[in-house]
Amino acid sequence: MATERKRTALVTGSSSGIGAACVERLVDEGWGVYASVRNPGSATAVEGAVTLELDVTSEPSIAAAAERVRDETGGSLDAVVNNAGIPGAGPVETIPPETFRAVIETNLVGQFLVTQAFLPQIRAARGRIVFISSLGGRVAFPYASPYHASKWGLEALAESLRAEVAKQGIEVSVVEPASMRTAIWSKGRFSLADSRERMTEPQRAIYGDALAGFDEQLGKQEDSEDPAEVAGKIFAALTDRSPSERYLVGRGVRTLTLLRPLVPDSIFDRISHRVVTGGS
Repeated sequence: MATERKRTALVTGSSSGIGAACVERLVDEGWGVYASVRNPGSATAVEGAVTLELDVTSEPSIAAAAERVRDETGGSLDAVVNNAGIPGAGPVETIPPETFRAVIETNLVGQFLVTQAFLPQIRAARGRIVFISSLGGRVAFPYASPYHASKWGLEALAESLRAEVAKQGIEVSVVEPASMRTAIWSKGRFSLADSRERMTEPQRAIYGDALAGFDEQLGKQEDSEDPAEVAGKIFAALTDRSPSERYLVGRGVRTLTLLRPLVPDSIFDRISHRVVTGGS
């Protein structure tokens, strides 16, 4: 009797947080997993997964990873989970341009490049592509414009791709988590600290109190929900018979996304500023 072929997935940004939780879930479910990381030496390997060096901001790195996976799988890959991402925080007026560019390059351009490189292998398997966006891809809050710009762009990329590949037997989904317990919050605080340090005295007078409140709120997010919940939604996107276009996950996400279009912008701006800064 022929045995069922083991399904195989690539998960980017798998060194910690949502990516690591996704790798663990897929391995537990019997999948073969390429766990991609930018620096294999600093990553914690997941037993049963193959650690794959891949820098989503480097086209040669992506090409090398795609070639390796193609050679080892015979050119048929069941899934790509585009998870790699970084934060960027601060007022638009004070964010270093290189920070804004780095966030867009990693969170948006990197996802595009990985998808483009692996798409023929996904097509061969009639597989699935999952983009890890965020509540921040549906609702934008102050002092995180690079992150929101990247995630809103990612939503558009996924929507265009979904229509392009539907007749090829490829499914495309977006997973939109709320606050999860990951290292992105400590990285966000580091990015915010960099923006604050570069401020002029007039800018400190304008933004100082609000950014101090924002930093405090970021610190509280480190005790958010378990990223394993997101891994569960990713697994659903990869295995549901008719996968949804979007999977929301986390407390309050569905309510907020439903209410946002109904709230006038001026009112939402005041509310979101208070939420982000703790009323500062």
